[in-house]
Amino acid sequence: LNYMKKQETEKTDKSERENHMRAAIKKAAFHLMAEKGLDKVSMREIAEKVNVTKPVLYYYFKNKEDLCRSIIEEHEQLFSQLLDRVSERASGPAEILNEGLKSHLDFFTKDPVHSKFVLQMISYTLDVDLKKLPPKEKPCVQDMLANALKREEQKGKLPPGSVMDIIRLASGISAEIMFSAYLTQHVNPASYRGGSFDRQTVERLVKIILLGIQAYYKETK
Repeated sequence: LNYMKKQETEKTDKSERENHMRAAIKKAAFHLMAEKGLDKVSMREIAEKVNVTKPVLYYYFKNKEDLCRSIIEEHEQLFSQLLDRVSERASGPAEILNEGLKSHLDFFTKDPVHSKFVLQMISYTLDVDLKKLPPKEKPCVQDMLANALKREEQKGKLPPGSVMDIIRLASGISAEIMFSAYLTQHVNPASYRGGSFDRQTVERLVKIILLGIQAYYKETK
């Protein structure tokens, strides 16, 4: 019995060490890629940053694309968990959109490296053949938000068929949040002419979206 307990403890300790190492690798890669670009960072550089050998890196991740995807999916998973919590207690689509967009606002304003990483990722995908990239295995953020809003549509709180229009409008706000964060944090605050993007701005734009959607679909019936 003691031997079995010892084995179980050792297994738990190993799992914790591996989780810690995976987190350290992703953190190092995230910061390096944000500064230099996804295509300009090598696995060797990442290994040196974490102070491990390249074989150790490849034990945890198949290649740089696998590592990058793991970083992105981690953030998407956090957003998915947030949406699940909001959906369970949400009083309507306004709360879902407000919480979702405010989480994006917090993500980009609390740590300046985030806007750098996303822009580097966009630049990288524009320069590669998208057909060569492995298909996504999990739903993207837009899919998660769409699913949450479709549940609201089924409850009669949104006009039938309006979810994708709302997603497109909300995506535009998400993009502006990211670009405004990048310009104010890394270029020049004066280069962003839209004024400060804060939580009150998010609430106002969400209200405009939903009022506009209701009016448009009522008019086109």
